[in-house]
Amino acid sequence: MANVGILIGNTDYQKLGKLDCCREDVSAMEELLEATKEFDSLELIVNVDSFQLKERIRAVIDGQKDIQEIFFYFSGHGYQRESDFFFCATNFDQKRPNETGLSISELHTLLRAPEADLVVTVIDACNSGSLLVKSEGSFLPATKQGFKNLIQIASCLDSQNSLTGDPLSLFTERFRTAALRKSEGAVYYTDIIDALRDEFLDNNDQTPHFVSQGTGREQFVGDAARLDDLRKRLLAGANPAETPADISLATSRTPTAMEVLERAEQQFASVTVAQNFISALFDALAQRASRSSSTSDLFSWEIVTHSDFLEPTSKPFIARALSGEKRPDNFVTAAVTYPTDRFGIASIASIMGGPSLQATYQLTLNCSLDKAQVKITLTPKFVSLKQLVLVVTCAPSLQTCYVFEILTQHSLRDWGIYDVDGEEIVRRWYKRNWTDSADLLADGIWEKIEDAAQECIDTAIQALQTKVPSPPLQSA
Repeated sequence: MANVGILIGNTDYQKLGKLDCCREDVSAMEELLEATKEFDSLELIVNVDSFQLKERIRAVIDGQKDIQEIFFYFSGHGYQRESDFFFCATNFDQKRPNETGLSISELHTLLRAPEADLVVTVIDACNSGSLLVKSEGSFLPATKQGFKNLIQIASCLDSQNSLTGDPLSLFTERFRTAALRKSEGAVYYTDIIDALRDEFLDNNDQTPHFVSQGTGREQFVGDAARLDDLRKRLLAGANPAETPADISLATSRTPTAMEVLERAEQQFASVTVAQNFISALFDALAQRASRSSSTSDLFSWEIVTHSDFLEPTSKPFIARALSGEKRPDNFVTAAVTYPTDRFGIASIASIMGGPSLQATYQLTLNCSLDKAQVKITLTPKFVSLKQLVLVVTCAPSLQTCYVFEILTQHSLRDWGIYDVDGEEIVRRWYKRNWTDSADLLADGIWEKIEDAAQECIDTAIQALQTKVPSPPLQSA
């Protein structure tokens, strides 16, 4: 029976940001799997659209008569929609995820067909830690979706981002290090999982997700000594920049303070990186506003950009969220204070936002940015419709960009004048790495605007059609 490896990496996307490390990720995983001498065939699939991706996976599986193990690896953009996760092909379109991507459920259908003894999926992508089956709090029912044994190793939770790197992404680098940690005996998949848990133990931004349905005896390699040549080659470091710093743990050498600080420095954003990401996000939103066919006929739009947090509707939301976040800087000061009694104790009513005892919010942008907040107003061309106002705020931190989205709906209060305080429709916030795709984030934000505009239109049309028409006016 054959062991088959399918290694996928997408770098160049038509509508999403480029991911330079994904090609190197695939090469590193190929080198690792070849060193195990456990796999009869390795199929590398790099930079393909969704049709090619699915066709090549089918071809690999159909090309083997009896398969013992399928090792599936993916590095690239990931997209979560409701309960399903999508592997983004190079032509991925958020509006057509099933056609332009590969869903985790469709992948399971493809991998289930050969009835392999073991299926392992390793996913290095944002939002990749999806629950395989969400029923009664269980990850998988007893049938394991038809798999005999299934192990899923994902780089992060379904609400998190997977960090890129140079030359390898963070998770793929750590996976390789975990696989090389043992020098004797068999390396079990549980060994790799345990090592990865410890590697990310104190990382609040990226938490690997694991699903394992098996005996716990499933082996990555039967003899760790087969990996000696690769281990030595990485330690020798013909190119030190390509040698994972953590591989030094195999020789019990503790990284120096300089090494730790230099490694951290590479993950921190500069003012240029921060401004480029924010500008890319705001520009992407402006582009979607200008070319949106669903809103342009019925709404006119206006965009205003601020270099500070000037929109009052966002202040309480941002202050509450950031005041609970641990940040390594004070680029943004955020605090919430509550009224207290004569003993200095905050009342429950004030904490819960009672009408008579309101909290005080402090929100200050301390660093200088060209752009920090954008307000997009969609004003209807017909009085039957309501005005929509989107405010998107970027609060910078060294490691993360906090993005806050508030969408409100406003009714007419005078001829041509809309209420200042509207009805809140959407309130969301995100933590994004500075290297993440601004386009993908803009797609998700703008999708909510189009949904709100369409609902506004549908509601108005339904109300107008149900009204009994008034008799025509008669002249005297």
